[in-house]
Amino acid sequence: MGEEIMLSMRAWTHGWDIYAPRKNWIAHQYRPGRMGLPKFWGSVGRLFNRPGPGFSNQLQLRLIKRVKHLVGYKDCCSREKLMQDGDELVLMDVEHYGFGDVRSREDYLKWANIDVDAKRCSSIGWCNKGELL
Repeated sequence: MGEEIMLSMRAWTHGWDIYAPRKNWIAHQYRPGRMGLPKFWGSVGRLFNRPGPGFSNQLQLRLIKRVKHLVGYKDCCSREKLMQDGDELVLMDVEHYGFGDVRSREDYLKWANIDVDAKRCSSIGWCNKGELL
């Protein structure tokens, strides 16, 4: 849903450094189905009294547009494009989830080898090879 890139961008632009340790100390556990726990898209419908397929897909599309807007995808998710498409809900309270002023969004995208215009991510040498910056 985009929480990983949003949290890392917000932390990095606020001055936090991001490291890739050689040993995994924590992980993103994604196996609720095997444990008998509800998945996000199943629990969202129940929360809003809209069970069944379809509702979480609508919500997910808006969340992805919000993430793309904050990350800087201009073709689909600029403020103007969202307003034009009637998706102004995506912009609600967006100012509370912005970036810091220690480093810029553009610097993060360069550091992480993300090209939003070409819609491409490249490998990160410091992460893949254990190199220090």
